[in-house]
Amino acid sequence: MSKDKIQEAKECMDKAAKYLKLSLLKWVPDYDSAADEYMKAATCFRVGKSYKESKECLMKASENYLQNGSLFHAAKCMDQAIIMAKEIGDTSDVFKLAMKASHYYQQHGSSGSASLLLNKAADILQPSDPDSAVKLLKEASNISGTEDSIGQAMEYTHKVARLLVKLNRYEEAENELKRQFDLVTEGGPTSNMGRVAVELFLLQLAKDDYVAAKKVLQEYGMQYCEQAEIYMLDSIINAYSDHDCAQIKKMLNSPFIKHMDVEFAVLAKNLADKWIVEPKEQVTNIENEETEAASTDFGGKLC
Repeated sequence: MSKDKIQEAKECMDKAAKYLKLSLLKWVPDYDSAADEYMKAATCFRVGKSYKESKECLMKASENYLQNGSLFHAAKCMDQAIIMAKEIGDTSDVFKLAMKASHYYQQHGSSGSASLLLNKAADILQPSDPDSAVKLLKEASNISGTEDSIGQAMEYTHKVARLLVKLNRYEEAENELKRQFDLVTEGGPTSNMGRVAVELFLLQLAKDDYVAAKKVLQEYGMQYCEQAEIYMLDSIINAYSDHDCAQIKKMLNSPFIKHMDVEFAVLAKNLADKWIVEPKEQVTNIENEETEAASTDFGGKLC
């Protein structure tokens, strides 16, 4: 079966070459027919599990569609070439292909297809090249925002924030979460914004900015959070103010936070692990100055 398909693919490639060949009676290549044959060849190679050859045929098909001005079909070929790149484990040109294909989709007027492609490419690149994945998702969000798909833009923006938290790039993640609130003011949906407020609150704690966390509660929490969430955030604020390690650990390990998106759940766990609760039996009146200093120096993290 595989050998038959590969042979069929080669025959299609030969036909494509003939469509492009010029002669005394044929002055202009038949790009459209050649592109169709390369597409057939790509399909045959894919069925025959020759993914590298399939990708090469898809790129040739894309080139010929571009020669004929068929932007959508050219972008679609690149879209499929990205999938083949994933199959062969070579994602070195995925970022470039995704950006170029999304540009062609937009020129054709298919912005939805452009943002979906960028999101798909970002998923492929996230394990090996998270920086490029962030760029693709930001572009997807920008495209959706300008095309009045604000809900979709918010979804991509939140995905960027989660990836940035995973990379410990908290300042950038904070900007992305705040952008979600800006998109709400432009008509975006308010569902789940209470959870976003909690995420922004946790980011401030991760930056050791207790005052900023309190502002998040006042500015966003009171507006978007449920009463139970407001109580939780307020309890954390009070516990930080009182240096109450046990209460901080308890609230940061609450079921609500544990069931947040994994990146923020891990962030909260790491925050909780900073707070060390000393057993009561270890608290003694040791006169050694060095030991006393170690036990009484809070430093913003240890009790």
